[in-house]
Amino acid sequence: MLRRQSPDFDKLSFLSGHSAMAKRIRDFDWSTHPLGPPDTWSAALRSALGIALNSAFPTCIYWGPELRLLYNDSWSLIPGPRHPGCLGEPAEEVWSDIWHVIEPQFTRAISSGEGVYFRDQMLPMRRYGVEEETYWTYNFTPIRDDDGSIRGVFNSGNETTRQVMQQTHTRFLLELSDVYRTMGDVDAVRGRSLEMLGRHLEVDRVGLREQRHSDPDHALPVVEQWCAEGVEPVPAARGQVPIDNSAWAELLLGRVVRIDGSTPGREEVERKVLDQIGCASALAVPWVTEGRTEAILFAHSFAARHWTDLEVETVEAVLSRMMTLMERTRAIARERLMSREINHRARNLLSVAQAMIRLARAEEPETMRAKLIDRLSALAKNHALLANQRWEPVALRQILEQELAPYRGNSAIRIGLDGPHVVLTPDECQSLGMVFHELTSNAAKFGALRQTGGGLEVSWGLTPEDRLAIDWREACDTPPPAPETAKEGFGTNLLHLMVERQHEGRLTRELTSEGMHCAMDLPWRAATPATEPA
Repeated sequence: MLRRQSPDFDKLSFLSGHSAMAKRIRDFDWSTHPLGPPDTWSAALRSALGIALNSAFPTCIYWGPELRLLYNDSWSLIPGPRHPGCLGEPAEEVWSDIWHVIEPQFTRAISSGEGVYFRDQMLPMRRYGVEEETYWTYNFTPIRDDDGSIRGVFNSGNETTRQVMQQTHTRFLLELSDVYRTMGDVDAVRGRSLEMLGRHLEVDRVGLREQRHSDPDHALPVVEQWCAEGVEPVPAARGQVPIDNSAWAELLLGRVVRIDGSTPGREEVERKVLDQIGCASALAVPWVTEGRTEAILFAHSFAARHWTDLEVETVEAVLSRMMTLMERTRAIARERLMSREINHRARNLLSVAQAMIRLARAEEPETMRAKLIDRLSALAKNHALLANQRWEPVALRQILEQELAPYRGNSAIRIGLDGPHVVLTPDECQSLGMVFHELTSNAAKFGALRQTGGGLEVSWGLTPEDRLAIDWREACDTPPPAPETAKEGFGTNLLHLMVERQHEGRLTRELTSEGMHCAMDLPWRAATPATEPA
């Protein structure tokens, strides 16, 4: 079989291959190098290196008193950016970051004269500017020269970081599953999940941001954090991140953000973000529902680090389990709430309908019928809004926008809404919805929404006494006729019923030369979802 080899061979035939490293070694200036020119190398070195260069497996040779490095194409990926500068360099200089680990291994192989093998050996390499926890399976085999003395070490192996980390990842998820199976309290599970994730990733801080209600500023507040011993939580001043932050914008688009200050083209932006949150590297994974970012799970490290794909997968897995559990718990609570609410709403709707009938003045049957249908339709519209919101709190602005939507398209009528983000309970939504409908109907019949050039300004705010103040002010070009709500009629009685009797509020009305002015003041407390787990 060996007779089939080419007859054209010489002492440099071991470098005759077409591999990139064979060419690089041929082109290297060895004239002043401690190893000398390749044609002077010993037969043992030439033979060992020839085997390495023609192998598809990552293989290298450490040769001479300083264990200078020679390697093949597959091995060239291992040192990262140290290649190709590490060719011919001493092992201690090439591997200064892990020399404390591998130097005793070299010593063992050389002193015993026998090969040594290591499986999933952890080597804390610093290949890309930060120290990484890497794992390797490899061997060191002594190479003897013609006189029998050991002159070098044959090394082959491959990286097993992904496999080792995957096993660790799997064990972590199994332990996390035990927590979800054995702990019943949702808040306790969430807190334990964050703690386990923080310890698993060996970071300084992890936390969850969540959007509890509709928020026009997209500010997802930090709802829970875990911090390593001695580490402060995210300060309140940085609890919400401005929307113009590019990393924040990416999260709102549902993209994972890894920040370590080294992303090409984004170094300055990333450094600003890291300074803002007070750490050296950060990872943020969004939870997207129906195209909207509803939550963000973040991890902060005070030490510079490179976030691996597997670490991102781990955070994604924790976030998925956490949010799925929370949403399932809320869904169950919501179903229970809806069952109670349906009964409550049915009784409430009947009570309001009965009150409207009792308040109705003696009129023509058709007139009375039209008014009752109109008000019942308003009730139904607010009921539908609550149903669409799954009986969660509804924004005050949203109720006004719904009621005034038919008049928004008329450029001759000015409509202004001004006030903070205030959410209302289902009861408040229905009663104030009726109030706004009554005021809107009268404005359309007699006031600002009827006249070209008319204007309506609705403003609201929260007082220090925890009361909600609402101001409805119309402006008409011509003096308006007295609407029904200016008299003690059905509409007036309905307004008083909704504001004063149902919510113990105050209502004042005044018909000025410009139009109707109505001011309301009623108790307010921050509405929270009844479906939130305790």
